[in-house]
Amino acid sequence: MRRIRFATAIVPFAALFAVAPPAGALIGQDATADQTDPPQSAAEAVLASPEWMQPPQEILDAVLAPRYLNMNLSSASPDRRWFLHQVSDGQVTMDRFSRPFDELGGQFLEPQANRTRRLSIRGAVGYKLISAVDGSVTDIEVPRDARFSNASWSPDGSQLAFYAHYDTETHIYVADPENGRSRRLTREPVLATMVTSFEWTANGEEIATVLIPQGRASRPMEPRVPPGPHIKLTEDGANRLRTYASLMATPYDEELLEWHVTGQLATVAVGNRRVTRIGEPAMIRSFDFSPDGQHARVTSMRRPFSYIVPVTSFGRVEEIWDREGNVLAQLDETELNTGIRGTPAAPGVAGEEEEPERRSMFWRADGAGLTFLQMEPEPEEEEDEDTEEEPEEEEEGEQRRAPRKDRVMLWVPPFGEDDVSVVYESDQRMSSHRYSVGYEWLFVTRRPGGGGGPA
Repeated sequence: MRRIRFATAIVPFAALFAVAPPAGALIGQDATADQTDPPQSAAEAVLASPEWMQPPQEILDAVLAPRYLNMNLSSASPDRRWFLHQVSDGQVTMDRFSRPFDELGGQFLEPQANRTRRLSIRGAVGYKLISAVDGSVTDIEVPRDARFSNASWSPDGSQLAFYAHYDTETHIYVADPENGRSRRLTREPVLATMVTSFEWTANGEEIATVLIPQGRASRPMEPRVPPGPHIKLTEDGANRLRTYASLMATPYDEELLEWHVTGQLATVAVGNRRVTRIGEPAMIRSFDFSPDGQHARVTSMRRPFSYIVPVTSFGRVEEIWDREGNVLAQLDETELNTGIRGTPAAPGVAGEEEEPERRSMFWRADGAGLTFLQMEPEPEEEEDEDTEEEPEEEEEGEQRRAPRKDRVMLWVPPFGEDDVSVVYESDQRMSSHRYSVGYEWLFVTRRPGGGGGPA
C-alpha cells in the first residue's frame, strides 16, 4: 500500500560521465572471431560495476565548481541601504532528498515537518547583508540546526523576516539589519503546505501567515483493510485530459490531503508576538491582506476532490474576510475542472479560461479599498410578447448590440453591493491600471479593440 514515499537515489551529474570511457579504451573485435568468450570492454566494465565512478578530473572540476559561492548584489532593502545575499552550501544532499513525503495529486507534502517538500530540499544555510554605502558585510544570526528561505524585507526596510525550517517544524524569524541579531517570531509552527510564504502588513507591525490549527488531530492512518474498490466514473461530454503522473486514488488520499492543507489564518504582532487568529481553519490556498490589515482576500480549496485531475484543478472560492473571519463578499468561484468541454482549461487541456467579471484587482495602497476593471453592465432587454423574431434576426440583432464602456472601479469597506463606485470609464477596453504615488493620477493601458498601449 503506498502512502509515505521515499525518493530513490539520484545519480550525481558528475557520475553520468563515467559510463563513457576514452575512445582509446574501446576494444574492437573481429566479427569472424570466436564469440564463445568475448573480452569485456572498458565501457562494459564500467556499466557492470555497482559502485560510484569518478569522471576525468577536468569534467569533475567543471561540474563541481563552487558557483554557489558567487555573491550577487540583489534583493535590495526598501530604503536602499542593504543588499541581501543568500548563503548556500552547494548541491542538494541525499539525506534531504530521502526525507519521507506524501504524494497527493501533484503535491509533495512532508507529514513530519508540515511543509511542501520543496522547502526542505532547497533553501539557504544563512544570510549576509552587504551595505550599499561602504560595502561592509553583516552576518545574520541564524539557528544552527535549520535551513532558511523566503527572506522578506519589512515595508520600511528596518527588519528582515525569513523562514527557519527545522526537521519537524517551520518558524518565522525576524532580524535587525543594523546588528544582524535575529529572534523567533512564531510561538506555534507554520503550516507551509499550500501557502508557502508569509506577508508583512503595510505598517510593518504584523506578519500574516498560516499556522497549524490548535487541537489538530494526528496524521490519518491508512486503513489496513480497504473499505471498498477503487472507483472512477466517466462523465458525459468530450474530454481531452492528458495522462498525469501524480493523482489521488482512494478516499484515504482525500482525507490525508485535507489534513495536510487545513490551516489557521493568523497575524503575528512583530513587537510582542501576539497571535490573532482569523476565522476558522480552512483549506487555504492563498491570501492577500489589505494595507491596514483589517481585511483579506482569501482563496480556499473546496470539495469535491477528483481522481482524474491533480489538486491544481480542484474547486476553489475567493472571498473577502474581515479580522474576525466573517465573509463580507465572494469575489470568484471556480468549480472542480475535470476537463469536460465548456469548462475553464485544466492543466494540459487546450482552451481558454473564462474571463472573470472583475479584472486586474488589487488593494489600493492608501487603504481606500479594492480597485479593479469591470465592463459596464449589459442593458436589460425588453420583452415583446406580440412578436416572435426568427433565429436569424435574433443573431443579427446580437451583432448590433450596443458597445459597453470599460470602467475602473473602487470598492470600499464593508464591501456591500452599494459600496462600489466608478473612478474612470473608457469606450476602449483596458488591460491594466495603476495609480500615482499620491493617487492624484490614474494610468491605464488600452488600445482600440483590446488592451495594450498606455493612455
